[in-house]
Amino acid sequence: MAEALTARPPFQMAGARAAVLDCPIAEAIEQQIHAIDNALESVPDFAFDLSKTLVESVCKTVLADIGQPADPNWDAPRLLKETTSRLSLLPRGHSNPKKARDSVEKTIRGLLQTIQGLCELRNGYGMASHGRDGFSARLDLRQATLAAQAADTIVSFLYRIHRDALTQTPGARVYYEDHKDFNETFDGDNEVIRLGDLELLASRVLFDGDREAYKAALNDFIAERDGGDDGAPASDQAGAQEETR
Repeated sequence: MAEALTARPPFQMAGARAAVLDCPIAEAIEQQIHAIDNALESVPDFAFDLSKTLVESVCKTVLADIGQPADPNWDAPRLLKETTSRLSLLPRGHSNPKKARDSVEKTIRGLLQTIQGLCELRNGYGMASHGRDGFSARLDLRQATLAAQAADTIVSFLYRIHRDALTQTPGARVYYEDHKDFNETFDGDNEVIRLGDLELLASRVLFDGDREAYKAALNDFIAERDGGDDGAPASDQAGAQEETR
């Protein structure tokens, strides 16, 4: 049985990878995803620690993006709760928002239970958690894969909702790649900037040279495009701290 199990293709963090890598790449998160995949093949115990860390990193990234930095004292369940409470969980104009929100809230409660169980597994069996008796009982690849699958589901769910919202309503951090329609419009209204043989797009120069000016022009573009409705309430997607990237 053990030989048959190890012969199967190893689990891959497909959901997290698709959600996180299909946008401006956060190198630390990308490294954690690869590390979980590698751990499941070589050191399954380490997957507990890495899975919890990945969820925490994504929650902190989401909160920083919207200008609500995480409290350093928050544990993983609190981080997840604070993150989901600040995201727009329903699409705009949903025909039955109350019923849909009830269903989403049930899903979130399930996610909170999942992350709590993940933390307990990590505290009891994670390789790098608190140290342990060298001859203590260990969990195997099956349990480690469960931890990775839970983290994969949570990360994919949170990050997709978050990224969808950012492309509609800029957060505290602005990503150039999120606003292709604005960039193309701005470049169409402004000539290419030439430095010798080098040609630079006006939108890219504005973004790299003056992020606040880029964000102001972007917000004007969105307001005009949406007729004054710039999407979700600002309190849901961005905080008072104005930060760009």
